[in-house]
Amino acid sequence: MKIGIPLEIMTGEARVPLTPEACRMLVDAGHSVFIQQDAGSNSGYSDQEYRLIGAQIAASSQALYEAAQLIIKVKQPLDQDIASLRSDHILFSYLHLAADAALVKILCDIGLTAIPFESVVDEGGHLPLLTPMSQVAGRIAAIRGASLLFRNRGGRGILLGGIDGAEAGRVVVLGAGVAGSHALASAVALGARVDVVDLNENKLQLLKNQYPGIETHLSSGKVIEQLCLDADLVVGAVLIAGRRAPVVLSQSVIRRMKQGSVIVDISIDQGGCVESIKATSSESLCYTEHGVIHSAVPNMPATVARTSSQSLSSAILPYVLKLAGSELNVMADSGSAMERALYKAMAVQSGSIVDSVLQEEINRH
Repeated sequence: MKIGIPLEIMTGEARVPLTPEACRMLVDAGHSVFIQQDAGSNSGYSDQEYRLIGAQIAASSQALYEAAQLIIKVKQPLDQDIASLRSDHILFSYLHLAADAALVKILCDIGLTAIPFESVVDEGGHLPLLTPMSQVAGRIAAIRGASLLFRNRGGRGILLGGIDGAEAGRVVVLGAGVAGSHALASAVALGARVDVVDLNENKLQLLKNQYPGIETHLSSGKVIEQLCLDADLVVGAVLIAGRRAPVVLSQSVIRRMKQGSVIVDISIDQGGCVESIKATSSESLCYTEHGVIHSAVPNMPATVARTSSQSLSSAILPYVLKLAGSELNVMADSGSAMERALYKAMAVQSGSIVDSVLQEEINRH
């Protein structure tokens, strides 16, 4: 199959979905790999490295899309990409469609097949293609929040870990999934006092066993209100696979939070778990509202592009090999577990929404 890797054009996006080594494995399997010029440069991979493994360099996005059938991206297509997409394309990427009804309509109108990374579920019920970037985003969220607390960044002037004669800062993590648990790990490593909130008591107990010094809480509106009013940093990490993130932190609470406190919402890709929060970017990292600093960067892992690209490439490569070597129409019944997972993850095909959960979300919003 002809596989295309376009240059990412989202603001601040520096990742590439497949490293040269991953592309070599695709070429060795008999596939043709096309990568747009400089697509890997911001992750530290030169065009020459891709040439050496047998990939072909496309001089423009238009040439890339014309040459390829299977399009592998990191983030959702923007206007320049959309203009080049065709009905025979298979798009495999992070798409977060539940929070973007306009993009769903566009993909349906084009008539292509779209398979979101974040919708792929393995036999154990895990999200193998979302997990690597959730790990990175969680780690970055705590570090970024800690830096935004510095006085010269507009924060409260709090060192999260404290020091002799001064108390440690207070971090509240909303959500004990992959992103939340990694945010918690970073906050603990920094020496902060950490509270974590979730609806799943088993997850909370596992984290308490791993980090005895933290405090765990079953989620409720009252609990979240009490904790956030006392917090220096709140990390929003609430995820319901395939759906918009539920709003768990309301404006009525934010208005009463400490002046100079910080909110970092990792859930912004799925609409955000903080009421009325607006997406920010790596260039415009945050804004202040009601005296509280808000940061909600949709492509947070791009900050550490090389690490993220390597991790993402390792995760998606087996699935790309399956997609490139299989017929979609036979995946559902006779395919391997990985092929069935890809088939079930399809969101859009031939002009229709084929994911029932996504259809529910679009109808609801």
